[in-house]
Amino acid sequence: MMELLWLPFTLGTIFLCGVGQVLAKESRSGVSSADYTLLFGLHVFLMFTIYWVLFHESASFPIGTWLWAAFAASLSGFAYVVYYESMKHGKISIVGTVAGAYAPWTVILALVFLGESLSVFEMAAIALTVLSVLLFTYASGNGEGQRTERKGLILALCAFFLWGTSAVMAKDVLGDIGNTNFLLVFGLVNPAIWTVYWLASTKGKLCINGAGIGILELSLLFLALGGITLYVSFDNGPVSIVSPVTNLYPIVTVLVAKVRLKEKLTTRQYLALAMLFACIPLFAL
Repeated sequence: MMELLWLPFTLGTIFLCGVGQVLAKESRSGVSSADYTLLFGLHVFLMFTIYWVLFHESASFPIGTWLWAAFAASLSGFAYVVYYESMKHGKISIVGTVAGAYAPWTVILALVFLGESLSVFEMAAIALTVLSVLLFTYASGNGEGQRTERKGLILALCAFFLWGTSAVMAKDVLGDIGNTNFLLVFGLVNPAIWTVYWLASTKGKLCINGAGIGILELSLLFLALGGITLYVSFDNGPVSIVSPVTNLYPIVTVLVAKVRLKEKLTTRQYLALAMLFACIPLFAL
């Protein structure tokens, strides 16, 4: 059973991040990307620090290990910045899926640098994930609307590579310092990055539309909790498996976005969604 300890935390991540992404998109009319990252940083700092206080382990490690953890965490911090910028230019059902589908990149790095291995079924599941991403990124239309979608896609792809690289680096350092210490580093480093982004973008002016404050708070709580469950999953399972399974959270994002935000999907995108569903049993084989 200990070998599957990562599974409930991964399922929690899928739910929390899937719903949280939609709520974040829904609150976009009331808060800018910079303001959102500042508030998200505050929630991450408070919740990750509380988690460390409650479950902390030994913190006696070389300075180089702490710096490596800080670098791994910072890549994820920069990924959040470009991802929230991408939300300005595209549907959450598209940019959210592309940015969150970093598993294939993570798997490649894990196989090369961490010495992890995959079964034939797991490789098939990853192939389906890649194909589904390609289908989701297809957007019909022309002119300015298409260019706007393309800008959002480019930013989402930047988040894709940053998050994928950060996941492998985090897995590497988690074996040394544990998930509680890594989350403490994450909760200190990334809020600092997001505060700088906020200051550069807004010159220190926070503007929140009170009408959507409840949805905003829920999105911040869900995504911060999803960050905790994600790294607990990485700590308890192989990143080449945990990352692709966690990658399935867009299923929740798309379904909730369709209901709450009335976003329309193309036939190709419905096919991509079906392919994501098909990945689930393959990862279990």
